[in-house]
Amino acid sequence: MQLRLLALAVYFCTASMLPAQSASSSSSSSDKGQGTFVRRFSIGATLSVLGLSPLSGSSTAATPISNATTTVITSASTTPASSRIGYGLTAQVAITDHFAVAVGGYLRRLAYSSSSSVTTNATTFINGTSTTTTTTTSTNTRVDARLLDVPFALRYYGRGRHTPGPRWFVEGGGAWRDTPRLSSSRSTTDNSGALSCCTTNVVQPAHRRSRGFLGGAGAQFIDPFGIRVVPEIRYTRWISPIFDDPTTRTQRNQVEAALSLSF
Repeated sequence: MQLRLLALAVYFCTASMLPAQSASSSSSSSDKGQGTFVRRFSIGATLSVLGLSPLSGSSTAATPISNATTTVITSASTTPASSRIGYGLTAQVAITDHFAVAVGGYLRRLAYSSSSSVTTNATTFINGTSTTTTTTTSTNTRVDARLLDVPFALRYYGRGRHTPGPRWFVEGGGAWRDTPRLSSSRSTTDNSGALSCCTTNVVQPAHRRSRGFLGGAGAQFIDPFGIRVVPEIRYTRWISPIFDDPTTRTQRNQVEAALSLSF
């Protein structure tokens, strides 16, 4: 009788524990499946570094133009002074479990100095004797501009937005560039060495705005504080250069590495 009562007690204790364990297991499984690792909407700050200088400079060889009595020799050169570092804001909206739309706005500094010279050799004849007079005039120009780049892209994430862990993504889209600020000044030195300074707003860009196409790839990591860390590499092909003359051209092929911290 005592053995039968003991067996019944063990049976009821075991039966009463089974539902609790099952519920606990089900709850734990449900908790693991919950969570959002790519937020529906996120915003953050971005630091962008260009692989190449945004503006290239060169020089032209001295070019003589002659007639019977006069020879004019011109030359020009440009020295870039731009920054490869840009910074700004980025935002992203998840539209499905794997796709999101990202847009950013980055400021960049574009600057250069250019110089040119014009040398004129004039020959005169007096009583059959030739005399050559040489005059040289040089100019120096300084240009400082701010660029605003606005990339927008559709991203595909390799993991669903509710799946834990780091994830990679690829992206493709377009870009828009504007020149909200442009300042320039020019000084002139005549043949006697007298300096005339300074004439402002003397340079106009070839295209104040431009469009482009982009493609890139990156990854998303989450630090212990819940901040999304997003490194990426992006290529942009600009359709129209902002500056385009024989010695001063903006890069049409842009490669950049960017790091975003979003919340």
